[in-house]
Amino acid sequence: MRKRLSPEIFSRSIAEIKANLRSWMVAERNGWYIKLSIYKDENILLIFVSKYTAQTIIRYFNCEDEAVKFIIEHNAEEMLQQ
Repeated sequence: MRKRLSPEIFSRSIAEIKANLRSWMVAERNGWYIKLSIYKDENILLIFVSKYTAQTIIRYFNCEDEAVKFIIEHNAEEMLQQ
């Protein structure tokens, strides 16, 4: 059987995530919407959504350098082929 979370535990979990999450406004570049979020100052989530096809690419990084390297080294065509 699956254990159900009580509403209090669920609410505390959501509050903890909100307290430790920083997000920025969505940026649009070259037909892609880009969203950046950082959790607990160490986990980075990048979300790319195509303006034309709604294809979504989500990448998670433990290190800021890895995230920057990913953005610099990949172009839109390469991301679509993955």
